[in-house]
Amino acid sequence: MNNDFFFCIREFLINKVRSGPMVMQSYVESRSWSMRWKAFFPGMGKKYFLALSLLCSVSVIFAQAYHGTTGLLQVPSAEADSAGTFRGGVTFLDKRFTPNMVKYGDGIPFNTFCYTIGLSVWHWLELSYTGTLLKMHPNRDTSKPLGYYNEDRHVNIKLRPLKEGKWCPAVAVGMDDVGHFSSIKTGKGGNGFFQNIYIVVTRHFDIKGYELGTHLAYRYYSLDINKDRRGICGGVTVRPAFYRQLRGIVEWDGLGVNAGADVLLLRHLFVQAALVHGQGFSGGVGYHYTIKF
Repeated sequence: MNNDFFFCIREFLINKVRSGPMVMQSYVESRSWSMRWKAFFPGMGKKYFLALSLLCSVSVIFAQAYHGTTGLLQVPSAEADSAGTFRGGVTFLDKRFTPNMVKYGDGIPFNTFCYTIGLSVWHWLELSYTGTLLKMHPNRDTSKPLGYYNEDRHVNIKLRPLKEGKWCPAVAVGMDDVGHFSSIKTGKGGNGFFQNIYIVVTRHFDIKGYELGTHLAYRYYSLDINKDRRGICGGVTVRPAFYRQLRGIVEWDGLGVNAGADVLLLRHLFVQAALVHGQGFSGGVGYHYTIKF
């Protein structure tokens, strides 16, 4: 044992007598972390220690990059961010990621981009706005070259009436592309490319410091053209014990399996990437910020 160890023990006993248990605990914890840092990284100064602390000391955030609400990749979840959390970003969407109606010409699907802004108004209510670029001929004139000349714009809402507890899962209900309510009944009409309603349950488990999240949802797409996407979907998420801001994701979206990961860097920079149905890439970047009420 070195001198630092005995010095720590001596100061521990002195401070316990003089200052009470709370001050003593704070002092010893700070001393302990300082000793650990010096032992493992003797060549690094305080500025590197502070930078690493800034990177790792943020709260965990759950996000669905392409919709601006919390979730997995394409599948919703019953998780929720802190009240006042703002999310904004842009995402590249593989043609397999978008609903069947996002096509041009003779029903040809295409890759596209979307932008999102979202806000957790309260811990049980989320709202977001999404704009997705649509590929088409200008003014539907086929003699002119294809391009992204239009976009689908829609609002999403998610409510979480039941928070996850010791014995019960979290439960959430939501609707993407709010409006065109007649389409829900008829299955036709409107431009509700992404319109669906869902109910989802989420439960987390701690396995030796690793967080395992399980998510199961029933989703109903309004338009009949997307009827093959109606039904059960879900997935699992894993957060490693050594870095909780990193999340691995595997999900079933109703048509195929998606696998990906996301990470929150420097408190605010969100990055997500996915392999869609084992064939195409989707990914995005965003900015997250929690407004203190």
